[in-house]
Amino acid sequence: MRIAEVRDSKEGAEVSFRAIVLRKKGNYRYRVFDRTGEIWIDSDLPLSEGVPYEFFGRYKGGVVVIEKAERLEEFDLKDFLPFSDSIEEDERRFWHLVDSISDPFLREFVRFVFEPIWEDFRKAVAAKKYHHAYVGGLLEHTANVGEIVANVVPLYARWGIRSDLALAGALFHDVGKIWELKIYPKFEYDEEYGKLGHIFLGATLIREKGREFGLPMEMTRDLAHIILAHHGDYSRGSPVTPKIPEALLVHLADNLDAQMNHVLRSEENA
Repeated sequence: MRIAEVRDSKEGAEVSFRAIVLRKKGNYRYRVFDRTGEIWIDSDLPLSEGVPYEFFGRYKGGVVVIEKAERLEEFDLKDFLPFSDSIEEDERRFWHLVDSISDPFLREFVRFVFEPIWEDFRKAVAAKKYHHAYVGGLLEHTANVGEIVANVVPLYARWGIRSDLALAGALFHDVGKIWELKIYPKFEYDEEYGKLGHIFLGATLIREKGREFGLPMEMTRDLAHIILAHHGDYSRGSPVTPKIPEALLVHLADNLDAQMNHVLRSEENA
């Protein structure tokens, strides 16, 4: 059974389900979850936080009284966490965008930054709840923002907007989330990096990698600015507002994709 099914059980019904222990409260109460939700259980068995179990018990008053718990040595993480169903396609889209950067030096810099962190980036989440809150969500969101920018830039080419800078900034804008948000055992802010935030982490990464790679100072500065400004204004967490058109474009593309995903996912789950 899934936790969603457990919660719909009749009072006193026998239930069995697989879940990960999220946290302990008191001597015998635990919060557990799978990809369909969370529930409280009562157990006098020694359970470990962050560990998956198969539970057997009885549903009573919104709580499952556990009679038996078997630790799972082998399990599929997809049973417990929501996953994107398009990770492979989003990878293809992402690297196609990288290859479309016409400046070979900037294109290689994007590869220089992403290739060492790719496995963490491809499975990261874009948020705990609001948008793209599933494994692979950050990759999907980034590819979407990159494609929006790539399609909109030609409309403003006659004003001299820097298409390569805007696209690279779109690909970098949320890179700090691979450290800010952890995915296991639950989508949560990291104890250390969550205090710094993905905007600071991303801008710092680009400045450090820019110096290491030998990226021109002006380009490094403008890429960092796009990251710092991508939330748009101070009330939404941006330490600066967009000062260049490329930063404004990335901000608008980011906001569009985040809100569309939130609305469409909400309707899907309604």
